[in-house]
Order: sequence, then C-alpha cells, then structure tokens
Amino acid sequence: MVQAGGEQAAAGWLRRIEKVREDVRRQHATRIRELSQALDEAWRMLDEARPPGTDRAADTLRAAHSDLRRAR
Repeated sequence: MVQAGGEQAAAGWLRRIEKVREDVRRQHATRIRELSQALDEAWRMLDEARPPGTDRAADTLRAAHSDLRRAR
C-alpha cells in the first residue's frame, strides 16, 4: 500500500514537471517570436536607411548575418 502511494506521488510530480516544461516552452516560443519580429523591424529600418549597395559596413552586416535574416 505504501508503494502505491509513492507511485501516485511520483506520478503527480511528473505531471507537475511536465506542466512547467510546457509553460516554459510556450514562454520561450513567445519570446523568440517577439525578438524575431524586433530583429526583422531593425533590418527593415537599416535597409531603408542604408539600401543594399550604398553602405559597405551595412552590406558587410547583411552578409555576415544572412543566415539569421528571414527570406523575403
């Protein structure tokens, strides 16, 4: 009987842990979306202020971070 109670307690802890993991994953996904949108906006502003081909430093940044930029 004691073992059954221990199993129930363990199962309860596993449920709690999984709930926390789901919550953290959701929070991280939300934060990643927010940061991605902010980064996209920053690139748009840079592209407007320094169109490709008009500023060597900006073009260097574009090339260095091309893997991080979303496809247009």
